[in-house]
Amino acid sequence: MRLFTRSGAVAALVMAATLAGGSGVAGAFAADPIGPGEHFLGLVNGSNYQATVYTACAGPIWPGRTGPVVSGTLAVARVAKRHGATGPLSQVYAWFVQDASAPAPQMLKFTDYGVGQPVPEAVRVPCDGKGRVQFSPCPYRAPCVAGWVPNLVSVRFVNVAD
Repeated sequence: MRLFTRSGAVAALVMAATLAGGSGVAGAFAADPIGPGEHFLGLVNGSNYQATVYTACAGPIWPGRTGPVVSGTLAVARVAKRHGATGPLSQVYAWFVQDASAPAPQMLKFTDYGVGQPVPEAVRVPCDGKGRVQFSPCPYRAPCVAGWVPNLVSVRFVNVAD
């Protein structure tokens, strides 16, 4: 159990360091409504770059095996430019690109910056390896409007049940 406490502390420190480093992130700690014509950055466990996502896959691991995420959090931060763009929309959806829980991945919907949400229990991701989380103003595979740009966050899956 001690590992999860440390990982949460590390994620908080990474997020604080990112904000203090002048990365252009605004509103990551205070709720701020997402609006049209804005740029955003997806955060996985407080990070937007090579985030670590812990999984719990007891027993032997083989290629293609999936398991649940252990206490992961997703959030959206407003940035001055680049990364994702809302276009004319006022929300951002997030999902694990390789979610094997259903025909369509489990999505989270964000209407405010700086408000983290836990990863749904039904999400199933690779037990180990690399993956991505997509943050998009448009739902998974839905037709969308001009001006939107998704933001992909690379993640590394680490099995803690070994």
